[in-house]
Amino acid sequence: MDDPREPVPDQVLVERVQRGDRDAFEALCERYLPIVYNRLRALLPPEAVEDVTQEVFVAVLRGIQRYRGRSLFRTWLSGVIRHKVADYYRRRHRHSREIALEEGFQGGRADGWEEQAHVRMALYRLPARYQEVLLLRFVEGRSFSEIAEILDISLEAAKSRYRRAVRALAREMGCDRSGKRGDSR
Repeated sequence: MDDPREPVPDQVLVERVQRGDRDAFEALCERYLPIVYNRLRALLPPEAVEDVTQEVFVAVLRGIQRYRGRSLFRTWLSGVIRHKVADYYRRRHRHSREIALEEGFQGGRADGWEEQAHVRMALYRLPARYQEVLLLRFVEGRSFSEIAEILDISLEAAKSRYRRAVRALAREMGCDRSGKRGDSR
């Protein structure tokens, strides 16, 4: 019997879900819903976050039988999130080849939506390992020691990966070394 004061490890919950335990799936959903939702908020337009969050958990339920535990569940879930974000942008690209910039303006100002979209797209273009460290740090507010533990790397490796990720994000956003955006967009 599980100690109610200790959280059940992800791997135990996954094995239970694979045997058909709905309560275990609910526990995983409850544990990871805030993480998934916040990650998607960082990567998608606000109107898409709830739908894609639901798509992620449907995909988890459908695909959990294929999860073999070779990586942490959290890492596997991050892959599901990345696939659903890619699906969203592929669908959006098919339905709308061109987005009119004026649609986002209210009273002559953009309310930051253009800048948010630029950051999201730059983040999306980064390798998964860089996305992961930036999302852990900025979206989840994790310390470097927590990031190292989650990613199963050393503290120095976590800091180094973070620095490389920040530089890569700045390059993707077309920023110079001072952080100012260049005209090369």
